[in-house]
Amino acid sequence: MMWDEAEKLSFLGMEVYSFGLYCAIGAALGIMVLFLLLLREKFKKGTAPLCALCMILGAFIGSRLLFCLLDQSLGGMMPLKGFFLMTAGGYSMAGALMGGVLGAALAGKISGQKAMRLSELAVPAMLLFVACERLGEGTLSEFGVSRPLLGDLLKGSFLAVEGEYDWYLATYLLESFAALLLSLIVIHDLGKKRRPGDSLLFSLILYGGVQTVMESLRYDRHMSFSFVGAQHVMAIAMLGVAVIILAARVMKKHRALAIFSIASIPLVAGLGIGLEFAIDRTEINRYLLYLVYVLLISVPMYLGIRLRKAG
Repeated sequence: MMWDEAEKLSFLGMEVYSFGLYCAIGAALGIMVLFLLLLREKFKKGTAPLCALCMILGAFIGSRLLFCLLDQSLGGMMPLKGFFLMTAGGYSMAGALMGGVLGAALAGKISGQKAMRLSELAVPAMLLFVACERLGEGTLSEFGVSRPLLGDLLKGSFLAVEGEYDWYLATYLLESFAALLLSLIVIHDLGKKRRPGDSLLFSLILYGGVQTVMESLRYDRHMSFSFVGAQHVMAIAMLGVAVIILAARVMKKHRALAIFSIASIPLVAGLGIGLEFAIDRTEINRYLLYLVYVLLISVPMYLGIRLRKAG
């Protein structure tokens, strides 16, 4: 039995949910890229299907688990029995990404191969899934969109969607394009000789920084604590963890750079909260505030990339 209110379409003679089809296409594209990357690096025969299976299971479990633990729509953690109500909705993209990468590492352990390298190769595949899933969010009512747009600059453009009373920024389109671009950048980075784990940390820096801004733009109240969302916190945490690990590596040889980089994380997080308050509670021009936001987030991103190079 299908939900009447959900958007559906006909696919191969069957009626399917539009959002589900986007997710399925994203998973298929991700698996194709994973197969090609593993083929390029000459992993053992059978590694690709094992890795794909572990990634899918890990992403599903991680997505559902993180949502049930951190969503506040019921005033706190979801009751344990709610964890297993899969058709009741509620999933986390941050959980899916972490679960997918951990699933790839598990496949490496099971097959006796390099778990870290498989985790790194899983990243562009997961990002392709993200790119398609974000497009699918456009089929969901009032999901993946911003606060009401102020002014007429973007109203009526392809980047805006019209609601019942206002126009909203189609944040899901920006997120989709960003995920696709990041996937290509990571694939390029994987082709170079790197220290094990460097490409994974690079991915955390890029995705964590970009998604921090995107989560600020989103205002669909998904997994939200007041004016800051749980996945917003997860995004800045990804960036922060990567910078701290890279700083620890070079602390002896580049002490000043490492200390400044570590200090930038709480400083940027604190200023970011102030900007979030200004965006949500004041009449200051939002375009100006987001310009400051982007410049602010770019500081630890730049420092993280410098740390990786220094290491």
